[in-house]
Amino acid sequence: MIPIPQTESMSETDKAKLSLLEKLFRAPEEAFDLYLREPSLGRKELVRLHFALWILAPISKFIGNLFRIIIEWIFYDEVSSSFFSGLVGSFLVYPLVLFVVFQLDVLRVFYRRIDRTKGETYPTANILTIAFLPFSSSSLFWILPSPLHAGLIVISLLFSYYLSFVGMRRVSGVESKEFLIFSLTSVVYLLSLFLIFTFAYNIFRTLLN
Repeated sequence: MIPIPQTESMSETDKAKLSLLEKLFRAPEEAFDLYLREPSLGRKELVRLHFALWILAPISKFIGNLFRIIIEWIFYDEVSSSFFSGLVGSFLVYPLVLFVVFQLDVLRVFYRRIDRTKGETYPTANILTIAFLPFSSSSLFWILPSPLHAGLIVISLLFSYYLSFVGMRRVSGVESKEFLIFSLTSVVYLLSLFLIFTFAYNIFRTLLN
């Protein structure tokens, strides 16, 4: 459980964000219920929360490098590690993954046809953005040595994928079959974007040559 500091200086929005993050680990369905009833938890605040967690990645990596240098200095003849090794990569991996998540969150809302004559409405937005908060929280694992940190980050990614199903089921009543269809649709969508990007890149490179 992630403790929530009770301080007078915290705004109601900050308290809601910390409560959301805690509930995702303790009781995921309650986290999505909190999002539905808390108007301050908009997309802007969720992105800010992700960014605050991303910042911890290079900090954790720097501390991990420091520990490794100290160990090498004590037990080995030569120090081969660097203070700044992996700092850029540890930070960039999160916005890149979350950029994909944001695209899929939009796809989730619009990939099915909605018949307004039957009273149907679009699904609630930002469910995947919330579900992948634990992945952003894995930024703390960069303090650990490789490949331990990599394994824990992969686990957090799989946990966030599971939370995507929990959130879609809780908010939109999606069952496992429909979630699987959405997952396959997402793969096709990402592959299509990759092919378009590759095609455009090859044309651009050909023109330059």
